[in-house]
Amino acid sequence: KNLKKKVKVNLYEKSYHKSLFLRELSRKLELNTEVIKKDIFETKELETGSIMCRAFKPLPVILNIANNSFSSFKNLIVFMGKSGEKILEQTLVDWDLVFERKKSLTNKDSFLLNIKNIKKK
Repeated sequence: KNLKKKVKVNLYEKSYHKSLFLRELSRKLELNTEVIKKDIFETKELETGSIMCRAFKPLPVILNIANNSFSSFKNLIVFMGKSGEKILEQTLVDWDLVFERKKSLTNKDSFLLNIKNIKKK
């Protein structure tokens, strides 16, 4: 909210009640968001700068969504939990990824992946 650069965030939520909650919270906090009540699995040809996921779906599912639903994106940021290393290792069997790993600020066992490029093997 206090960034000098104006950023708009699109939030995709298929649930009516959850999307209503997100709209209300965004309004109260005066955030520059648009809550889109759609199923991200059924949405195609999206364009964005960054895609961010936390506690959403397993990494391979997230990569499939990015690959199938987005025609373009700059980067994909995924928050990885305790089993993140094992999941990443398994994912790299089927996917070529160009990524940076960043330490989590909130949990010593977690990390972030900043993925720049994805390609299914």
